[in-house]
Amino acid sequence: MTRMPPESTALPQPVTEVVAVVSQRAGIGRTTTAVNLALALAAAGRHVLLLDLDPKGDTGRCLVRGGGQGHGHAGSERVLLEAALTRDMLVATEIPDLYLAPAGSALGRIESELTLMGDSRTRLYQALITLPAMPLTFDHIIIDCPATLGLLTLNALTAAHRVLLPVIADAQAVTELGNILKTISRLRASFTHPLYGVYALISQTDQAPTAALTQLQHDYERMLLTTTIPFAAALRDSSELDRPVLAQGIETPINQAYLTLAAEWLTLNETGDQADGTWQLKTQQMRMNYHRTAIQTRIAAWLIDPSSLLYDPTEAMRHQDAVVLEELFQVTQPARRLSIKQPPVLVSAVLLLVVLLPLLGWWRGWQFDQQWRIELGALLIGKAGYWQAGSQLLALADATAYRELLFATQLIENNRAQLLQCSEHAQHTRDSTNCTIRVLPK
Repeated sequence: MTRMPPESTALPQPVTEVVAVVSQRAGIGRTTTAVNLALALAAAGRHVLLLDLDPKGDTGRCLVRGGGQGHGHAGSERVLLEAALTRDMLVATEIPDLYLAPAGSALGRIESELTLMGDSRTRLYQALITLPAMPLTFDHIIIDCPATLGLLTLNALTAAHRVLLPVIADAQAVTELGNILKTISRLRASFTHPLYGVYALISQTDQAPTAALTQLQHDYERMLLTTTIPFAAALRDSSELDRPVLAQGIETPINQAYLTLAAEWLTLNETGDQADGTWQLKTQQMRMNYHRTAIQTRIAAWLIDPSSLLYDPTEAMRHQDAVVLEELFQVTQPARRLSIKQPPVLVSAVLLLVVLLPLLGWWRGWQFDQQWRIELGALLIGKAGYWQAGSQLLALADATAYRELLFATQLIENNRAQLLQCSEHAQHTRDSTNCTIRVLPK
């Protein structure tokens, strides 16, 4: 299978997109990909169901306090045994618009029961047909499969509209992709349920191209997503953690890669700017940047919200520090004095002066403009790595401004203690929590 062949572009997109996340190998980020894709799609404002078909049950650990167990929900095993999907099989996570069908304790033992059923490979497909009777509606259903091609995975492949294959760029990946594609072809050969595409998500252990990566790009070029994931030990172990990767420092390379993956995935469900419905690369990148910004903004809001499951006290403190410093050291941008309609020679002369005058001032010991030193010091203080340089500039330029800086430092420390207290309270109660802090002196 290849990505959206021209003859398939006329097919209507599904009302609810079903995505199977599949790999034959454990420890390559399959569950991490499923969880963070689901989280990012929810952050984009989509209604998402994450269905856990992996008996390890790692998805619940990331998204529900208590791991989704002990809620009275048998979850995905009931979906398969009853060939139906009902509201009581789902758990509402504390992420808005994201629900979970958790893996029950008996999920790993039901394959023998499924084998005795004549429709053993279509049980999940039959269950998803009952979606219109649900009181909830979903834009996406993400299925986390076990690291085998057994009946649980075969059910996901039968029900899916799209298949996402996380792979490591090594020699084994070439064989694995071939096996999975053959399985999909045999499974769907006489099945009318539409399959819109199979996509490979490459994880690289090194930025330098390898022979295996070159072969993957040659043999499966049309299947490869433009997004690649920087593979690391953190990715291998992340399914064992109690927080999604996207909640562990939004600016890290792995997190940025998953934001890009979600943005690219959203464009797959949109009509491109070319006649056949596909995207020009430049236009797709612009659209992806729009989605990335929206997703990142909402996740950042969850990280500083004490009532959110993703609440991060350190991130909340950092945000509050930035608010305080912005209030105390707001720098006014100079008014624009030069029109681009001026003659080119005049424009060049003025630009040359703009460059040379600051350099001349620097060389003369910064004597010509004290206000410039104050503003530059304030800007440097706003950068974590330049606090000391900024404070020294202010001390030299304006003693009053320097005293305000010392006051801001104390104010931040006071707020830090208050935020920690609010965090502890929010973690032990489901009621709304109000945090009162001082921003400016009384």
